[in-house]
Amino acid sequence: MKNLVLVGGGHAHLHCLEQLTTDFPKSCRVILISPSPYQYYSGMFSGYAEGIYSQEEIRIDIQKLSEHVGALFIEDTIIAVDAQAKELTGADGAVYPYDLASFDIGSQSDVPQAAADFVSSIKPNYRFPEQLLQLRNTAHPAVVGGGASGVELAFSILAWRKHNKLPANVALFSSASLLHSQGKAASRKIENVAKQKALPFITGVSVQAIDGISVTASDGRIYPKSGVLWLTGPKSAALFSLSGLATDAGGFLLVNDKLQSIQHPDLFGAGDCVAIDRYPVLAKNGVYAVRQGPILWKNLKNRLSENVLLPFVPQKRFVSILSTGEGEAFLTYGKRPLHGKIPWKMKQRIDRKFMKRYKDLYE
Repeated sequence: MKNLVLVGGGHAHLHCLEQLTTDFPKSCRVILISPSPYQYYSGMFSGYAEGIYSQEEIRIDIQKLSEHVGALFIEDTIIAVDAQAKELTGADGAVYPYDLASFDIGSQSDVPQAAADFVSSIKPNYRFPEQLLQLRNTAHPAVVGGGASGVELAFSILAWRKHNKLPANVALFSSASLLHSQGKAASRKIENVAKQKALPFITGVSVQAIDGISVTASDGRIYPKSGVLWLTGPKSAALFSLSGLATDAGGFLLVNDKLQSIQHPDLFGAGDCVAIDRYPVLAKNGVYAVRQGPILWKNLKNRLSENVLLPFVPQKRFVSILSTGEGEAFLTYGKRPLHGKIPWKMKQRIDRKFMKRYKDLYE
């Protein structure tokens, strides 16, 4: 019997688990290895930060899901891959043989070593709820990073503090304009929304130093802080490089457009932990990870049966909806930004539907 090992419970692997309910590969054992029995859905982190969702509402019990669909769940963190021997090594030394393995472990936050003792992150995501609760109730919470995650969580923390009658005191730091990667129109509009909602933001600066009570920006100004959420961009786990696997310059597992390692045909990957050689600048975005799920599943099955693999072709445009708190959200599609209550209702419907899809399999 062959071992198909799924490492991590990200979007693409959730799709694979779902398919097992009706399409379990013959003569195959499916194993899911993840450091937590829960997979938290980052799309609902903003709602959790604002106090709209409970912790239970934003997480999927991947241990129960695995058991329901007939897969074996193992709680462990993979720290090494021996692609020649086809073995994975866990944090405590356990060795897991595989015939086919796939990685969907997400990315890490690129926190400078000098700041590591003074900041929190949303990654790994199962640690986020506890860190957020500690941060949002402090005197001067700060968020570093003007991309989608940083902007959304800064708005959400601000909304929670307003609702609980705490001083705003939420500072958002960005080295460029807010949502810079989404274009000038989106940047202008979201910065206007921030001004309307009285969210203090400092753009065009980087964080030079952090200590226990303050943040020093590159313009020399010093800002008070009681906690920092660091969201400046993705960083690869050291796992792939340390295992001698082919990676891109950032250390992300390098795969072809079939989501297959360019070096080892029995290794696959999806989501934020990989770089696709044909699309080297593709953003680390959950939308792509969701779309990769069906292709990954078909290719894993096709590899097991020695059939032709299918290519993943990323869409050129997609809808992005970010919560801005207080029942409003910011929607972009291409270069068309829209802000208000309708985008928030759309976001809630999409997020709840996503969670229901998987929770209904085991509840």
